[in-house]
Amino acid sequence: MTMTTDINDIRELEERRRTAMLRSDVPELEGLFAEQLAYTHSNGEVDTMAEYIAKLDNHYYRYHTLSFLDQDIRIVGHAALVTGRMTGEVTIDGQLRKLNSRTTVVWIRHDDRWQMLTFQSTPIPSF
Repeated sequence: MTMTTDINDIRELEERRRTAMLRSDVPELEGLFAEQLAYTHSNGEVDTMAEYIAKLDNHYYRYHTLSFLDQDIRIVGHAALVTGRMTGEVTIDGQLRKLNSRTTVVWIRHDDRWQMLTFQSTPIPSF
């Protein structure tokens, strides 16, 4: 595979992840996530894959709008680093919140397919 192909694959996977989050599509996300997933939210909480999937499945998280913006994708060996911004609206445990964060996502190639290993969200302060 070429680097351009890998970048396009990651861009497509990021879009699949975004739409799956909006639909609360647990099977799709389980297929995208690595078993060792560490999902760090903007409040500092960290979920494993099982924890994040359970919260999404139980409607603890309900994404209403979600955009991944300004994504920069870099391929390094068997890993892809995606940096950018995430905006949107989500209900978390019954409370509506607006998202405006810088994000870092790490995808790894495992068993000849890409899987998301890490997500990190850092809120952008409003001044």
